[in-house]
Amino acid sequence: MENAIYIVFSATPTGMGKLIRGATRNRYNHVSLSLSRDIHKMYTFARLHRTIPLYGGFVVESILRYQSFAGTARVKICRVEVPEPQFTYLRNYLDRLWNEREEYIYNTPAALASLVHLRPAISKAHTCVTFVQNVLSRYLLAGVTEGDSPTVRSLERRLTPYVIYEGPAPAASGEWGEDAYPAQTTTRYAVYTTARHFGRLAKRVLGGIA
Repeated sequence: MENAIYIVFSATPTGMGKLIRGATRNRYNHVSLSLSRDIHKMYTFARLHRTIPLYGGFVVESILRYQSFAGTARVKICRVEVPEPQFTYLRNYLDRLWNEREEYIYNTPAALASLVHLRPAISKAHTCVTFVQNVLSRYLLAGVTEGDSPTVRSLERRLTPYVIYEGPAPAASGEWGEDAYPAQTTTRYAVYTTARHFGRLAKRVLGGIA
């Protein structure tokens, strides 16, 4: 088994993705991390369901997210070698995040603040960028630090020497696995989960964990 991780920048084919790219004037709006070269399974902070864009947290993404509903995404893949024992620690860290995923939520204020290169910290909350930056800096990889600007463009520049592919998302078929993205949801559920998400963010900003 190779000791490497794959950082995947993507131009997601959704309305929100297009809006973000328009606001940032950047080709890519999202970033994920994979342990396999085929990137069929990726880790990141993002929306949980396709139909609820503002309800997000720690997710295990299927590559099928990038090949369905609104078209095929364009991606840029970077390969970063990881020595032992960091690679084992990194895998264990991702497993722990998944096991505790109910505690981790998407840092919506940080996503907005990143437009002006700010990084408001909220306990157990990340954007896709701050999550990947945190992993890379935690394990001393690719020269990434917690002080880097929390933007996709900044992370892209850091990882320029590691690019191995750029183009349409690799073709894939199969099951969605742990990814709940295609699940059908009701309007009531969408309203409830979105309100709860922002309520939890507010409580954490005020000093408590919810």
